[in-house]
Amino acid sequence: MSSLDKISLNRKFRLRTEIYSEPSLPICFEKLDINEYDLIITSQYIINQFKEPGIFRKAVVMNLAEFGRGEPKESWVNKVVFRANQFPYKRVIAIGGGTTIDIAKLCIFGDGRNVKELFTDKLLLTKKRELIAIPTTCGTGSEVTSVSVVEFDDLNSKLGLQIDLLFPDKAILVGELLRPLPYKIFAVTSIDALAHAVESLLSPKANLYTDMYAKTAIEGIIENLSEIRTKRCLPNDMQKSLICANMAGIAFSNAGCATMHALSFPLSANYNLSHGEAVYAVFGCVLEYYRLLGVKLDKLEKVLSIAFNDKHDPILNLLDLLKDIYDCPDLKTLGVTYQECERMATSVYENQQRLLVNSPITLNPDDLADIYKNCL
Repeated sequence: MSSLDKISLNRKFRLRTEIYSEPSLPICFEKLDINEYDLIITSQYIINQFKEPGIFRKAVVMNLAEFGRGEPKESWVNKVVFRANQFPYKRVIAIGGGTTIDIAKLCIFGDGRNVKELFTDKLLLTKKRELIAIPTTCGTGSEVTSVSVVEFDDLNSKLGLQIDLLFPDKAILVGELLRPLPYKIFAVTSIDALAHAVESLLSPKANLYTDMYAKTAIEGIIENLSEIRTKRCLPNDMQKSLICANMAGIAFSNAGCATMHALSFPLSANYNLSHGEAVYAVFGCVLEYYRLLGVKLDKLEKVLSIAFNDKHDPILNLLDLLKDIYDCPDLKTLGVTYQECERMATSVYENQQRLLVNSPITLNPDDLADIYKNCL
């Protein structure tokens, strides 16, 4: 801890991660001089893309598919962390989406602690390895944030560990990695990135610096989504989507995510929804509930009016665009009941204050339950 960490100043903005851009993964690996002291954490999807001999050089490659699939559950993330602790790697290189990067963040300590101990002992942790994040989706922003999210079985929900040690040292944007992205993943991660930017813009912690990143991200994401509105295919400029997601990540690493993300955690944990789908499921109802409570959404409405070149109910314009891009998950069809809405709301209120404090208005458990119920 530096002396600056002890000074209580009114910080407006920071960017801990260095951001780079490279044309391809092989060139990136060459410049990084990948060697046997590097641990690459990635997916079968990435491994299948690069089958030529020697692409990963002498690095140890950890395929997450060998440990678990889907959302990052404590049980199998523990196995990843245990394996990463077996050798004194100098760098951890994450190539993947938010789950991959979040898991890699827990492998930088190498001190034998399991996941629950890392979350519990966060003030006692020491970073031993450099962390390099190479995102392969255009949504999470995890490559520039200090948060790692894991689903805990005993809570039936996710928790986030947020400490400065988790900031990646480098984020490398490789647009080529997004070209084979399945449309569904592109759509839901783009909506997730949009939610990051929207929640950052509406956050009580927002300021001119975070607004600049959030607004630019919103405009760019809408531009790319509008291009493919009736086509449901990837846009031409995937690098723009990657950069906009990165900017949204920078915005929320300072201003925070809020209600949408807090409410999404029980949904992705219990109803077989990806993170982006779970965020999308509550996206519209959260904004409508803010309106009902009289929350001023003028900053969001202004940027949307510019993006759509239309001042007539810009939020409705946004929600109509998202419906054309991807079908919003139907919570009622998924089996969510009014009783379950109450239970999830209580869980969110008790476990997700880290996010709820960034909401533009204070919400109680009844408010949270009403938002869930409105989604039905």
